[in-house]
Amino acid sequence: MNLITQSLIHLRARLGHRVYILVAILVYTIAFSIAEIILYRSFRIFTWDLGIFNQALWNTLNGRFLYYTVDIGIYTTTGSLLAAHFMPIVLSALPPYAIYQSGETLLVVSTLIVALGALPTYEITKFLLKSEKVALALGLLYLIYPPLLGVTLSGFSAESFAVTLFLFIVYYLLKPNLKKLSLVVALGLLTSEASVPVIAFIGLYGILYHRSSKGKGFRASLVIVTSCIPYFFFAHYMRSFLGWTGNPSIWHEWALMGANSASDIPLRILLNPVGAWNSLTSDGLAKILYLVVLLLPILFLPLLGLRGVIPAIPFFTVSFFSTYRLYYSLEGHYTAFVAPFLLLGLIHAFMRLQRKHRSDVPVLKLSKLVLLASAISLLLILPMIYSQYQVFTFEKGSNNVIRSFILRIPQNASVLTQSNIFPHVSGRPDAYTIAPPIWSPEYERIDKDILRNLDKLNVKYVLLDFSSEPSYASAAILIYTDFIVRNANNYSLVDAKDGVVLFCSKT
Repeated sequence: MNLITQSLIHLRARLGHRVYILVAILVYTIAFSIAEIILYRSFRIFTWDLGIFNQALWNTLNGRFLYYTVDIGIYTTTGSLLAAHFMPIVLSALPPYAIYQSGETLLVVSTLIVALGALPTYEITKFLLKSEKVALALGLLYLIYPPLLGVTLSGFSAESFAVTLFLFIVYYLLKPNLKKLSLVVALGLLTSEASVPVIAFIGLYGILYHRSSKGKGFRASLVIVTSCIPYFFFAHYMRSFLGWTGNPSIWHEWALMGANSASDIPLRILLNPVGAWNSLTSDGLAKILYLVVLLLPILFLPLLGLRGVIPAIPFFTVSFFSTYRLYYSLEGHYTAFVAPFLLLGLIHAFMRLQRKHRSDVPVLKLSKLVLLASAISLLLILPMIYSQYQVFTFEKGSNNVIRSFILRIPQNASVLTQSNIFPHVSGRPDAYTIAPPIWSPEYERIDKDILRNLDKLNVKYVLLDFSSEPSYASAAILIYTDFIVRNANNYSLVDAKDGVVLFCSKT
């Protein structure tokens, strides 16, 4: 114990308050990795994207570069993950994934990457406010700010990398440290084509912050803005080259204004202002509530530091002019594009208050109050959004049945299953799933198309759990009625227990 204490004292003297941030990152990573793995093993975690990434990375290690099956014919003709979204950053997860090839590895990697964002948050605050104690408070705030925690709870995604890289870009742009800035900007661009406008607006923020055209920070900001334009077109070219179908989103989220994609929005606002207004006001109450739950945990203080919120403008535009509720909800990873900059707005608000009072004392007290408000909000808001975190009685009899049935499926056999089981069998080239059809009529239509296409592939095994949650059970029912029944002569029942059913092809 004395040795641990002495080590902490030594690290505290060497690293300052940063050591507490590093400890908090470690605790956060361990705690939420354990929680997510428990949910993963209970087939309750949101696993649609996780299964896709698990399959793509497994296939990469086994000779088929970033190949996956879920969106073939929908967003990609080739099965290339980079055709759906140009996000080479996910390849950085290969080294740890190669050691233990499982969705669990991806959950740990994702949790750690998100948690690391606390470090640039601490550094930005310390740089701008010159106060280690306030920086410590805001670094800890990052880890419990509900919208950012939502990115962690959504599992593995490119947005997990983006949220942390955005903050590192801001930090190295403020200093400015050009070598490190070049690296993090390059990595940030590799997270997704959706990150490109955000990074461009970080550059715009840098221009407004540095002001003087003679400073290297200003020039670096200008380079970021101008380089994002050709890269945006390059990313879309690469998607097309790798097999993007060119199909618009199946959610038709901007149909009210006549836009097929996010890049169409600015033009449609000009050409179709009535449609734009209808899009903006559609589901208006939910959009207002979204703003409230973003700002309430930090006491609406970013409204005093709007300069810091500038990089959030692209996605705020995308989300508020859409009719797709996940874009304006804490449930999902999309808050990665706005939440870091609300914290940056909070820091700018503190700068304003610090200049007004010419003292750190009011800001330090306020930072502690914000930390408390965010902790309370976390306890109240998050369980309502992520219902699977309300209870901790995850085990049920059917889970063991699912596991035992999975073990009966040979590693090289093709398999079709519902999306909550898919990540557990996706470590193979020929694993297939469908989205829960109750998500929308469009999903049901596409699900039926997928199942008709699978008729030609002679899928060897079909694993269904009719006892799962309603959304997943709806997929099991559709697979049974529209695939098994239609191909009844080709499939025989292998086993059935506790609502879990395993079929096998006769050929």
